[in-house]
Amino acid sequence: MNLFGFEIKRINPVLSEKKGFLNAHFGGMVGRTPVTEQSAMGLSAYWAGVRRITESVAMLPVEVFRKQNGRREIVAHPTEYLLNAEANYESISFDFTQILITSAINHGNGLAIIERDQFGTPTSLVNVTREQCEPIKYDDEIYWKVQVKEAYNETESLLVKDADMINLRGFGVDPVVGLSAIKAHKQNLGLSIAAQDYGADFYNKSARIDGFIEYAGVLKPETKDAISQQWTANYGPNGTRGTAILDAGSKYHRIGLPPEDAQFIETRKFQKNEIATILGIPSHMINEMENSTFSNIEHQSIEFVTYSIGTWIEKIEQEYRRKLLKDTEKIDHYFKHNVDRLLRTDVKTKGEYYRLMTDIGAYSINDVLELEDRNPIENGDERYVQINRIPIDDMKEYYKKENNNE
Repeated sequence: MNLFGFEIKRINPVLSEKKGFLNAHFGGMVGRTPVTEQSAMGLSAYWAGVRRITESVAMLPVEVFRKQNGRREIVAHPTEYLLNAEANYESISFDFTQILITSAINHGNGLAIIERDQFGTPTSLVNVTREQCEPIKYDDEIYWKVQVKEAYNETESLLVKDADMINLRGFGVDPVVGLSAIKAHKQNLGLSIAAQDYGADFYNKSARIDGFIEYAGVLKPETKDAISQQWTANYGPNGTRGTAILDAGSKYHRIGLPPEDAQFIETRKFQKNEIATILGIPSHMINEMENSTFSNIEHQSIEFVTYSIGTWIEKIEQEYRRKLLKDTEKIDHYFKHNVDRLLRTDVKTKGEYYRLMTDIGAYSINDVLELEDRNPIENGDERYVQINRIPIDDMKEYYKKENNNE
């Protein structure tokens, strides 16, 4: 490929769908349904897991800090509105972030074009799909060839510098192109889809037998049909009678849960845990509560914030700092998500925590009020320590008086 007459080398692409063990031996699927983004998202566990990760991050406020002389402060920055209110003229910031992370999970890369004004200040963030974008490299610089639809459905190519493209890369070994969770775990997700298809077929075809009626002797076919129709009309799902009355020595035998049904249920449970493992989230986040208790769910929720979405938060913050700040700002400015919204606990525990932090002088009264989204009070910035609750600045004078008294 040529750009302005120069040869451009393409970055190593993700693995082709035509390669790999699964595609070679199973035609790209385990059951009758191919493993695609649409079919994977059709799994309730996968849908819930992706939704939990993306919405948890999207709901967090993003603040811009400046660190100077060992102190940090929140600063007003043009990107703050883009990241917390309106990413572009048709998307709110919540949806922008959710789309970005969903694409990173499902396709390996979450991509968005950064639109700037004449001064280089970001004015808009526009999501683009992975299918639209092809990474290319020239002279050790990365560009993205973006396919966009113009008027009359004509496709045009837009060349975007990597510095003007948010690239939230998923897990992988390539520095630019991440691995798709769906492609990397196609066989595992295919088993889940096949189990779901099996269950739908099983009940749609009414293959399950709840019981049978035993009659002495041999019945004619028409007699069997008449008995079946009468039984279904009276005691079937839409029947009007609740107690069966049998005659002529007939007996009803109820069948318990067949072994293959029990195995099917266990398979569905196992696959839910497998999906939780793929997405890196606690299983109770996708409503698999078998091994969860009231005592460990709170701890698992903390682990979810620390490890599950913590990695995505760190990636986003570093990519924002790298792409949304000017060169003069990158030295002392940085982005930070406020995760307190996800770590809120009960009132008693919260009150004990605030008391401890104010007793050691770490928080002031206004610090606590700010964490609770309440207005500050006059003289509320004073900090105290536990000894007689005196200001920190008066500690030296206090000890002088105590020593003089001795």
